Formats: sequence, structure tokens, C-alpha cells
Amino acid sequence: MILLRSPVTATTPTAALPRRPAADAPSTGRLARAGLMAMALALLTIAVLGGAQLAGWLGHGAGAVAAAVGTGLVLVTRLALWWRYRPMTATAAELQDLPTLTVVIPAFNEGAAVRRAIGSVLASRYPQDRLRLIVVNDGSTDDTGAHVDACAAEAGGRVEVVHLPRNRGKRHALYEGFRRARSEVIATVDSDSEVAPDALAQLVTPLTRDPAVGGVAGKVTVHNRKQSWLTRMLGVRYILGFDFVRAYQSELRTVWCCPGALQAYRRALVAPHLDAWRDQRFLGAACTNGDDHAMTNLVLSLGADTTYQANAEVRTLVPATYRRLCKMYVRWGRSATREGLRALAFTPARARRKGGLTGALVALDALLQPVGLALRILTAFAAAWLLITHPLALAKTAAVALAFAALYALVYLRSERSLEVVFGFAYALFALVALPWVQPFATLTVRRNGWLTRG
Repeated sequence: MILLRSPVTATTPTAALPRRPAADAPSTGRLARAGLMAMALALLTIAVLGGAQLAGWLGHGAGAVAAAVGTGLVLVTRLALWWRYRPMTATAAELQDLPTLTVVIPAFNEGAAVRRAIGSVLASRYPQDRLRLIVVNDGSTDDTGAHVDACAAEAGGRVEVVHLPRNRGKRHALYEGFRRARSEVIATVDSDSEVAPDALAQLVTPLTRDPAVGGVAGKVTVHNRKQSWLTRMLGVRYILGFDFVRAYQSELRTVWCCPGALQAYRRALVAPHLDAWRDQRFLGAACTNGDDHAMTNLVLSLGADTTYQANAEVRTLVPATYRRLCKMYVRWGRSATREGLRALAFTPARARRKGGLTGALVALDALLQPVGLALRILTAFAAAWLLITHPLALAKTAAVALAFAALYALVYLRSERSLEVVFGFAYALFALVALPWVQPFATLTVRRNGWLTRG
């Protein structure tokens, strides 16, 4: 096992994309996968050409066509990276020599539900003498504290409980857990989530195998997928957000956001910077949301890599109503605005370290984050204007959205092979009609810090 206390070193610049470990390469189904990829590329071509044609119909001429083709080229690149991606799989020897790990669970007014999160961690197939659990009760006003104490009593000393006198927010709760950790690796699990039995072992594997890796993102799936039509759509959306977005980013060794529901970091790397992370400010306002995105940016800014483990799964609860969904997206949108801009400060140095094609793609991916947010804002206002002045334009735009949804459907099918894929098409139309205002509002209110998860 590589000693986790070794300092993180910059990766060697290379003109080629990072190679997958030979031991993790697939051994079966190559023909089927090649056929699926051919179908995806064919559909992508149709989507790009169709989008360009529709852009012409909307009367925007060569500029719109060029934008559509540019979008297609970006998607082709991301598809190629996604296709290469494979998670690292812990070997038998690695499973016998896992590092010491502290899992921090912050909880606020979670009630009895917190027991599921705690129980799933304690039931993990991880060496019990190397696993420690810290649960931080963030000033809950319900019976969360009682449930946490009961779990700790039942666990026979395997759980440390911290009761904060008042609610200060998730970032402060995590800080209290992080500063108590003495392990080689720190991980976080949300109080409304449940980790799979092997998730923690697989999550730390990149950290044990590669000293350049400083942070790892787990795979977040929807626990209450069957609850409503909205949660079914989010079930598809989450798969794409992880098995596509974070998968292609992992090939660049630059996952931009390791999710709070399941993430892991080298303690020696982040520990000296915890105060700055806790006290982060943006445009003069304290940052209380987006703790996971901010922590990931911290790790990347220090020169370490971040990767994604698709075999480290955690199931989480998602909003089942439009109101709660919008609150969640607004919170994410504010974090994306702030952290996307912050990433631009360290991306040039990171791109130079990576070098060649990998470095160029890292720089492009970083640049596309704020550019994408700006385009979504402009698109929202343009869509409102077109809807008023050219109602037919909405139908044409919907056709483009469905074309790209068909592409993403193939990505989803590779991961899930489920008829739930139809909800991906439904989400494309739902987002087009019901969610365009979210990112503009989030960006304009970026200095606000309400958690927005309750009520």
C-alpha cells in the first residue's frame, strides 16, 4: 500500500490522455460495447446536424450553426473520455491493507432517518479496526440527537458523537468532524443517504494506489426513485451526472465536484487548510453552502488529482416536489457560479502541469463551466422572448432537446439497461419549460447562503 502521508506530487506532463490500469480493463462484451458506441456516434452526428438545421430555422444563420457544431465537438470529446473510463477495483491484497478511515456524518433535524446512514457505514465491509465514525448533530431541534446517541450506544464505542449547541450549517458541522479525525483518509456521508457494503473500500482505492490522487467522488444514486414521476426523472439525471459527467472528468483526473453524499480526501492534504475552507467568503459574504464543491476546488488548487469511483455507490433521497427541487437546484447553482469562477484562478497552472491534450481539455472544461452558466442565463431570457414573439420556436427547441436526450439515453442504457430511460426524455422537456429561471436566479443571488432544503 502506498503511504497516504506521502506529500502529493504534481503529475508528469504528458501529451496523451491518462491510461487505465491494465488490471481494470474489461475482458468481455467488447463487440457489444463497440456497437453501442457506433450507435451513439451516429446519433450524435444526427443530433449535431439536426441542431444546426434547427438553428438555421430559428433565423440565426452561420453563427448558430457554428455553435451547434462546436457543441457537437465538445460532446464527441466527452463521449470518447466517458467510453475510456473504468473505475479502479480493489484487489484482494488491497482489501486486506486498507488505510485508516474516518467517516463524518453531519445531521440536522434528520430524526430517525439518521439511523439508516449510521447503520450503513457500520455495516460496511471495511476493517473495523481501521474505520471510525463521527456523527455531528448540528444543533437539531427534533429528536435527531437522541437517535444518534442511541446508535452510538448500540455500536459499542465505534461511533463518536458531537452535539453542537446551535445550528451553524453543514460546513461548520463537517469542520468539527474533520478536525477530530486522525486517520489517513477522511470521507463524508450525508445523513439521508446509505452507502453500499463495498462502497467505502472501493472509494479509498485510488488514494491507496496513486499518490497523486487527493480526492475521490463516489457514485450517488436515487434511493426514492419510485416515489413520483419527478424522482424517476431525477433517477436518470443522477446517473448521467455521475456515470457520464464525472466519468469523463475522471479521465482528465479533474472531477470538479466530489459529492458530499460520498467523498473521500487525504487528511494530510486538507487538514492544514480547514480553517480557510470553513471561513470562505465570496463577494464579501460568508459561504455556507457548496461545501463539497469548495473542498474539491481546494484539493485541485493544491495540485492533487480528483477521480470518480463508479463502484462506490451511495443511495440518497431526492426532492419529490417541484418546490423542493428548485430549492436544491438554486443551492447548486449558487455553488456552481462561485466555484466555477474560483476554478479559473488555478486552472492555467493545472493545465500546464497536465500538459498536451489532457491539459488543453482540462482548461476547456474549466472555461466551459462559467461560459455554460452565462449561456444558460442568456438562453433563459431569449427563450422567454421567443415564446412571446415566436411560439413555434419552442417546438423547434424542444426537438433539439429531445435529439440530445436521445444521445444521453444511450449513455444511460450503458450504465443501467433499464426502461426508466424514458424519463430522461421527459426530463429534457421538463427542464426546458420549468427550470430555465433557476440558474439566472441562482447567479443573481449568489451571495445568499440559505440552505433551502426545508419548507
